[in-house]
Amino acid sequence: MADHNIDSAIELLDKITEEDIVTVKFRKKDTNEERIMRCTLNFDRIPDRDKPKSVSLKKILKLIKELGILHVYDLDKMGWRSIPFERTEWMETPKIKYKIRR
Repeated sequence: MADHNIDSAIELLDKITEEDIVTVKFRKKDTNEERIMRCTLNFDRIPDRDKPKSVSLKKILKLIKELGILHVYDLDKMGWRSIPFERTEWMETPKIKYKIRR
């Protein structure tokens, strides 16, 4: 598996959007606990009850810019969760592992 780098929250969002399912490792804000999450932004994988009624690119970019947070769908917990870019260590697809650089 080749190593590659991700240098920004927007780039991370882009890579998650390109893939069906990814695995992300980060540290939780409140406890600093390590978390590994299988997640997606592929709406075909998200149950109808959890699909947003609308998607606002403006709101997504504002969350990323102001808080450094990306919202993704956690496939194990079956719900929307936040990924803190500043505390993300890596993202992995079936073919590529990306290291997060800041």
